[in-house]
Amino acid sequence: MSLDEQIGQAVSDRAAMFAAQEAVSGPVTLEQALARAFKYNLQHRQTVMERALEDSLLDVSKQDLLPKLTTRAGLRTRSNTQASVSESVATGNVSLEPSTSQERTSGTADVQLSWNILDFGLSYYGAKSQANRILAAEERRRRVVLALSEQVRAAWWEAVTADRLRPQVDAILTQAREVLAYAEQTERQRLLPPLDALRFQKAMLEIVQQLEAVDAELAVAKSQLASLMNLPPGSEYRLAVPAEVQLAVPAMPLRLDALERVAMVKRPEIREEAYLARNAAAEARSALLRLLPGANLYAGLNYDTNSYLVNQDWADAGVQVTWNLFTLLNWSKVKQANAARMEVAEARRLALRMAVLTQVNLAWHRYGRATTLFTRAAALQDVEQRILSNTESAALSEAQTRLERVRAAASALLATRARDRAYAEVQNALGSVYASAGLDPLPEVVEGADVDALAAAIAQVGRDLEQGKVVVPDFAPLAVPQQVEQPASDIPAGQIVASQQAIPGLDTILKLAATE
Repeated sequence: MSLDEQIGQAVSDRAAMFAAQEAVSGPVTLEQALARAFKYNLQHRQTVMERALEDSLLDVSKQDLLPKLTTRAGLRTRSNTQASVSESVATGNVSLEPSTSQERTSGTADVQLSWNILDFGLSYYGAKSQANRILAAEERRRRVVLALSEQVRAAWWEAVTADRLRPQVDAILTQAREVLAYAEQTERQRLLPPLDALRFQKAMLEIVQQLEAVDAELAVAKSQLASLMNLPPGSEYRLAVPAEVQLAVPAMPLRLDALERVAMVKRPEIREEAYLARNAAAEARSALLRLLPGANLYAGLNYDTNSYLVNQDWADAGVQVTWNLFTLLNWSKVKQANAARMEVAEARRLALRMAVLTQVNLAWHRYGRATTLFTRAAALQDVEQRILSNTESAALSEAQTRLERVRAAASALLATRARDRAYAEVQNALGSVYASAGLDPLPEVVEGADVDALAAAIAQVGRDLEQGKVVVPDFAPLAVPQQVEQPASDIPAGQIVASQQAIPGLDTILKLAATE
């Protein structure tokens, strides 16, 4: 490709990447971010198109089940007459003068309907395998949806933290840089002893370094979310930032054993593997079918323009059986290969189920750990805020230096950042629990295809999950010596404080964990 062709393709691809998308209007909620990702994310759109491709291939496979209807036509000519004589076998004498029964120029045409029973059987199993591949493609799409929902949830909460803290970071960073400049001035003018001046500068440099690191992290948060929503780089949009009093630990309505049972039947990886195992069985039957004889049924209409023929048009029909007898030598080997294929499929399925169970348990314990860390971070943030308040009050009476005021403000900001990130981890861990159990964030049927309709459907699914409206399969849980439930926080529920507000819902979780 020439450089101009590559540039033209890049320009057209960039336009296609963001074409036919609804413009962002108003603050973006978590549900709207998820809806935009599901609707416009290119990775998800690729899986949808792959699913449509498998549908098309199924239509092609079905055509192979039909008999073959072939037509032929031809024209034949030669430079001289096709004549022949007869010779006696006994005497060698020529018994006839040269004669012909074929015109120099003649045309032929025929229509023939044929049906090979062996090919029909192979095509039948091929169509069934293609149907299973369609279902497997749908499960791959679900897997992308679950992974995408986790990424969007994490990026959205990170961006929310950035929006909430960015003004505070800018203000405190400005103060810190001013105090740093003052510290450098005290050294130059020898207003403090050299060692005290250097320690002053070191303290301020460390504070500035921490604040600049936080500022750099916050700067890229919205860009990551925009990428997941398939917005052009550098797009400006607002987020629906929740108030600090809304930072309540979400409830977990399902027990661990219920999540395990749901995951055993809902995880897209397991369902995809089940469809692929069907194909392994179909392939085994096809391998045995190829060892059988093939019977070809045919019937057709024929026409020949040769005037020497008594009947220039005729119909014919017949049956032809072919069988490669050497294939019988492979019968035992084919059976052994099919048995090995089925054993591999079963071993792969069992290994996958074990991996799914492990992921569910890890996600469960991650959620329990995240709630504990959030309660600690919330308590620490509350203490840092009170320290900052006392420091600012003391500063009014000149009891505290500028360094202490900036240090207290930076510590309070970092504690708020840690609390918000801990809460984001709680939300991400909850989403990981649902994803590991295979609980889709989208309903099977959505009324409307616009972003608002998708966001409303996602919000309804979230409310149903919070209320425990999940169909749990009824079969016996794993028989283990002792099943560890969600670890409870070692802080009493009545003492957990976030932004000087009690965290609703956490006491229920702690009581449930203690009961279990």
